[in-house]
Amino acid sequence: MRSVNFSTDNLSSQDRYLKRNLRDLGMIEGMEPFRQKAHAVIQNLIQSTVQDEFDWRIGAKFYERAQRRMGRHRKGRYTRSLTTSFGRSELSVPRLKNASRYPGISYSLFDKYQRRHKEFDRMIVLSMILGLSTRKQKRFFREFIGDSVSPSTASRLLGTLWKGLCEFRTKPIEDKYKYVLIDGFWVKLKINGQVKKKVILFVMGIDIHNQKEVLAFRLAQSESEEEATSLLNDLYRRGLKGKHLRLVGSDHARGIRTAIQMVYPYAQWQLCHVHVLRNVASHIRHKNKHRALMMEDASKIYKSQTKKEAIWHFQAFCFKWQVLEPSAIRLFKQSFPDTLKFYDFSEDRDLISSTNSLEREQEEVRRRLKTQGYYQSIRALNLWVFGIIQELYRQRQEQQPKKAKPRKILFTDILESVQRS
Repeated sequence: MRSVNFSTDNLSSQDRYLKRNLRDLGMIEGMEPFRQKAHAVIQNLIQSTVQDEFDWRIGAKFYERAQRRMGRHRKGRYTRSLTTSFGRSELSVPRLKNASRYPGISYSLFDKYQRRHKEFDRMIVLSMILGLSTRKQKRFFREFIGDSVSPSTASRLLGTLWKGLCEFRTKPIEDKYKYVLIDGFWVKLKINGQVKKKVILFVMGIDIHNQKEVLAFRLAQSESEEEATSLLNDLYRRGLKGKHLRLVGSDHARGIRTAIQMVYPYAQWQLCHVHVLRNVASHIRHKNKHRALMMEDASKIYKSQTKKEAIWHFQAFCFKWQVLEPSAIRLFKQSFPDTLKFYDFSEDRDLISSTNSLEREQEEVRRRLKTQGYYQSIRALNLWVFGIIQELYRQRQEQQPKKAKPRKILFTDILESVQRS
């Protein structure tokens, strides 16, 4: 038996090859008949539901003479297909005689001219949000249920997220956040026939219960003061007045820092130490010889339990590497004081010492956006980002342990406690 390559691009063909080998070995001999029988049961159920609803609409069954017909009679049938999450079903739909004189017959399972169930459309959108490209989802559903949609149709289905995106952009924000993190990453967008890089700015809030939530995102030209101020002003207008806001964290972008000081002047600003260490690493002259050792020593600074201890480790770090790497040490000295604000909030310092909480969210968004390469329009990019953010939020909600409901105190419980006492 030849080796099987389970790479993403070759998955569908290898799946067919694996099934054929297992069938030859007698291991899945009864699987295909079972699948066919299951699909037949689903199709019969849909067909019977359509027939029952039609009988109820016209007020009589086959060959039944009833006054409640009100002149409505059958006129043969027509065939139509309906794709659901169970596969494609061919249905025989009854016709109504003199349909122009009576209201049309509607069905609960599908609308007029509908060829796909709404649940199947949601599955297509979800598959793309989870990381499949518009073309790979077609291969996946073709192998899985025997039917699929074209890449262009899949792209149009993403438009169903537009209403949710508009609500996300305009919904009021409860003023309950004590920390805010701001960061951005670059994406490729096709504008006037040219592929250009644009930045998406993200804002994450951490509320008084330490729950994290992406509050807003916006496609911008750059991380400039104008763009960041516009985004933060929008949050302020929607309700984030900063009543509980204690600290705002970001990278070393000067425009973002100026915007924070303008919109939330009474909140402290925290420079992400991870961004600082990355910048220091890029300025190390002898990278092969010194970078690994320097980053190991630098990481010990921010593992200190107190600000005083962190400063001591920083001074020892500078004394050790000053002569060997003067450029990197000079840069580190300029940024170091702004990275220590999190020590003033000892109870939450792991949450705000860096923007890693937001970067983990961004990394997942970036990974899934890469499946498309570049985007043809701003609308498409915004829909993709919103869909991914909503799915990540739903996953976090599912992973959180559910709070047990307090048991009601019954009269028998009170009686037993009194008897024990």
